[in-house]
Amino acid sequence: MQTEPRPGNESVPATILTGFLGSGKTTVLNRLLRAPDLADTAVIVNEFGEVGLDHLLIEQALENTVLLKNGCICCSVRGDVLDTLQKLFRKRDSGEIPWFRRIAIETTGLADPAPVAHTLIDTNGLCHLDGIVTTVDAQHGIAQLHRQPEARQQITHADRVLLTKTDLVAPADTASVEAAIRRHNPNAPIRRTALGGVSPDDFFGVGAQGQPALWLHSEDRGHHHHHHGEIVSTLLCAPHPMRASALALWLDSLLSLRGADIPRLKGIVRLEGDPCPIVVQAVHHVLHPMTRLSAQAAARWHGAGAELVAIHRGLPDAGLRASFDAVLG
Repeated sequence: MQTEPRPGNESVPATILTGFLGSGKTTVLNRLLRAPDLADTAVIVNEFGEVGLDHLLIEQALENTVLLKNGCICCSVRGDVLDTLQKLFRKRDSGEIPWFRRIAIETTGLADPAPVAHTLIDTNGLCHLDGIVTTVDAQHGIAQLHRQPEARQQITHADRVLLTKTDLVAPADTASVEAAIRRHNPNAPIRRTALGGVSPDDFFGVGAQGQPALWLHSEDRGHHHHHHGEIVSTLLCAPHPMRASALALWLDSLLSLRGADIPRLKGIVRLEGDPCPIVVQAVHHVLHPMTRLSAQAAARWHGAGAELVAIHRGLPDAGLRASFDAVLG
C-alpha cells in the first residue's frame, strides 16, 4: 500500500527578524509564539558574543533544539545558519522533530540581514526568503541610525518595519522616528507596536510573494563586511546568588554613567532568598522591568549566581569586571 506524502514537501518560507540591539526582537517572537496557529513553526535564534542567553529568554526553550510549549521548534546558533537549517530539515524528515511549514530566523542585533538572506538561496530549494522584518526602537532609533551602520542596513533591507516601544515616547517623537526610517526605506510599511503586540499577519508573508528582493542580486553577493564600531561583548558571572540591593546599585551606577556606550545588557540572575532566577535587560540608560525566568527555562539554566552579557562600545573590560566583582564582594 502506498503511503500518503507528508504535508509541506514544498519549499518552506522563511522570515528573517532583524533589528538593532535591544529593539525588541525576542519580545516580538514571544508574542508570536503564543498564537495557536504557529505550532508548525521552526525558530532559529542567532546570538552575538561567546555566550548565548537569548534562547533561554524565548519562552520554554530548553535546549539547542527544542519543542516549545505550543509545538514550535526552537534552536540557537552562533555559527553557520545554513548548517543549522540543513540539520533541521534532516531531523524533520527523519521524524526526530515535528513537521514544520514555516521558519522564523532571529538575527543578532549587530547583523546585516543580507548574508542570512543569501543563505536561503543556497538551501537547494528546502526553503526560501519570505520577507525581512526589522524592529526599530522608538526610544533610541534615531540615535542608533545616526551612530550605527548596522541599524541603517537592517532598515534598508526591511520588507516591514515594526516600530517598538511606542508606548514609551510622545506621538511627536514617534513621528520623528518614522520620518528617519522613511529616509532609509521609503517603501516598507511601518507598524507601531507596544509590548511586542504583533500578529502573525504582521510577520509572515510580508515579502514579495517569495521572490528575492532586488538587492539580493547585487554584484557583491557574499561579500558583506561587518564593522561594528568596536562593539564587543563581556560576560560577567557570579558564583553565588546576588543581593538584590547590590545588583540594583551596580546597574544604576553602570547605566547612569556609561549607558550611552551600552546598547544592550541582558542576563539571568539568582537573588538571595529567591528560588526563581530573574531576567535582567537594559538598553542604553533604560533598565527594563525585571521578570522571572519561565519555570522550564529556569530548569535548563544551571547558573549558580548570575550570567550577564554586556554588549558595549569601548568600555575597559578590566574596569567592567572590577565594578561587578566589587558588588559581589
